[in-house]
Amino acid sequence: MSREALAREVEKDSRGGRTVLVIGGSGGMSDRYRDVAEKHGLTLKHYETRVPKGVRRDVGKVALVIIMVTMVSHALRDQVQNLGIDDAPVVYLRSASVSALRGALEQWET
Repeated sequence: MSREALAREVEKDSRGGRTVLVIGGSGGMSDRYRDVAEKHGLTLKHYETRVPKGVRRDVGKVALVIIMVTMVSHALRDQVQNLGIDDAPVVYLRSASVSALRGALEQWET
């Protein structure tokens, strides 16, 4: 495990595992999405095209699910539904932009 990955895991544990799932969007924007989430004290998991095998046990406590509807396949949406995150609120965004994600997180926190 890299130093950065280890630091993220330690940080996640210290925050109580508050994770936001971003479903869809642009893979090239993952780092920017992650920066926005971390500024709000959240850990981000971004799934652009599919949910990798074994993720169900690694997802942890999900605080919020954000689905970027203009850039998500039905198959990916269905995979996320099978993660067992029924109690987490779901926000649907029309835009996959960083500012849309920022706005959603700010509104969710209030």
